[in-house]
Amino acid sequence: MTTAFRWLLRIFLGLSALVALTGAGAYWFASRSLPDYGASWRVEGVSAEVEIVRSNRNIPHIFGESDADVFFGLGFAHAQDRLWQMTMLRRTVQGRLSELFGARTVAIDDLMRRFDLYGAAQDSVEAQTPEARAALEAYAAGVNAWLAQVNDRGLGRGAPEFFLFSREIAPWTPADSLAVIKAMALQLTSQIEDEVLRAQLSALLPPERLRDILPDPPGAATVAMPDYASLFPGLDPVQLASLSPEPHDPLDPRRGPGFASASNAFAASPARSAGGGALLANDPHLGLSAPSIWYLARLELSSGGVIGGTIPGLPVVLSGRSDVLGWGLSTTGLDDQDLFIERLNPDNSEEYLTPEGWRQFRSRTTTIRVRDGADVSARLRWTENGPVLPGDRYNLAAVTPPGHVVALGWTALDRADTSFSAAYALMRAGSVDEALQA
Repeated sequence: MTTAFRWLLRIFLGLSALVALTGAGAYWFASRSLPDYGASWRVEGVSAEVEIVRSNRNIPHIFGESDADVFFGLGFAHAQDRLWQMTMLRRTVQGRLSELFGARTVAIDDLMRRFDLYGAAQDSVEAQTPEARAALEAYAAGVNAWLAQVNDRGLGRGAPEFFLFSREIAPWTPADSLAVIKAMALQLTSQIEDEVLRAQLSALLPPERLRDILPDPPGAATVAMPDYASLFPGLDPVQLASLSPEPHDPLDPRRGPGFASASNAFAASPARSAGGGALLANDPHLGLSAPSIWYLARLELSSGGVIGGTIPGLPVVLSGRSDVLGWGLSTTGLDDQDLFIERLNPDNSEEYLTPEGWRQFRSRTTTIRVRDGADVSARLRWTENGPVLPGDRYNLAAVTPPGHVVALGWTALDRADTSFSAAYALMRAGSVDEALQA
């Protein structure tokens, strides 16, 4: 009995030591991914010394000899602290989540590739102003400089999360930064849902009741349209009333109507403030996440210092202040999306009707790579109005007449989107007039 007890005690102590060593090893490897803020780094891509001073709240204050060096420093700091967040935003827009999460995210990847937001971001790089494009390039160089340090010095995998998922991290590019704007655009719109809801209700309610529940904006309409049900009287009201919303995955970037209209801004004139200066309070209340979408930083630029909220992946202060100006960010709730009901050629389903006659869809095939599963192929189609969306998304099938498909027109699909250049000019504005011009 004593011998058995001794052996059990030895086994227990041995297993405890093994667990402790395993835990210590895992902690050591994971901690290697955490940045040392007191270290000095010798990197390529800057013209002179860049200083990143962290406050006791870990907010970086970045100083450099040139604006390019400052944006390089911001990219370096973003990558130190939020590399996983940045690469997740990029993967989301690219439609490549399934490479990490398997079959769970195939539907998300499929929809993102149909939008082709990343393609729009790539095309938009050349549309930026020379100054804005230089900032994007310097920022990307800063991100990649940190990736080089991670690889050269064996600093874990750049972020602890990469121990659980793929260790492959592609270099950052200016298009990746513009893709972050596209991700925000998707999160902050619900016009597709609104248009589908209006189409559904038009088949269930008389026109005057529909206008009571969903009133039209005041003023004259740019395009006068009859109610949807009168265009397609064959829609089944029973089917429309029995629809249930799509199940929402936390990895899906779409936030729906509840969050798409978020944010506030409050201002007080100098006459209303104790200090005799104008006051601005900005409340961009996006959904809760860990880490937060926002990242506070100070940039000392040639146009003056700015401090405020950045988004990892973007070299710009989106909500903040300089010595002469404060600015905030709030979603407008504008009608930025339109759904087009495209009629198919009954003799050739590869053609749709235009004012000039039948036209062939622009199409290509894409392959979604799925972790621990078979690859999934998807055929993407576009009309002159935008990408064709599948009927099982946004409840589109219920409001799509037989022999038709739905295409999406959306400002975020603009191949020459200069939103970043506008934000960049706003950050550097020296007066209210310059800010309005930006």
